[in-house]
Amino acid sequence: MDSFRESSAFELAIKTAESKVEVLEILREHVLSEEAFTNRFPVLAKVAQGLPDVPDETAPPA
Repeated sequence: MDSFRESSAFELAIKTAESKVEVLEILREHVLSEEAFTNRFPVLAKVAQGLPDVPDETAPPA
């Protein structure tokens, strides 16, 4: 992320994602690997981990 604005938009997108598939799309848009995402944003990675695999699927209990 080059700027605070871009970083904030990225964080919001991850926090409002409804599935892991959506998170992967966001990572792809930002040219960020899953490993880099986990290392650079461990709190967001934990949020993403609790999401269902696909939209409209029940998320596993936290």
